[in-house]
Amino acid sequence: MAKKLEEHSKYGEYDTDGNGVLTDAEIQQAKDIKKTEDELRKHLAQLRMARYTLIGMAAFTLAMFFIELERVEALAEISSLFYLTGGGIVVGYMGVTSWAGKK
Repeated sequence: MAKKLEEHSKYGEYDTDGNGVLTDAEIQQAKDIKKTEDELRKHLAQLRMARYTLIGMAAFTLAMFFIELERVEALAEISSLFYLTGGGIVVGYMGVTSWAGKK
């Protein structure tokens, strides 16, 4: 079933053959493109989150070499929680990425 477009319609960009009529195939193609773009955006956000978590964990670890011993001991309990949550984020990202790749 074809849908005739109005002049200057916002859906005109989906009219791939430029005839002013939007077919079901063109609509489906636009939906597929939008779905793929959304999945890529989500994947990129997850990748950034995992990267920044790893960078933060590395920076925290390096900072421990330059902080006084008393302060390091005070941060010991917090740092273990920091590493557990950071590791959970990274492992979760890697696991979901691996699992999604097998689909």
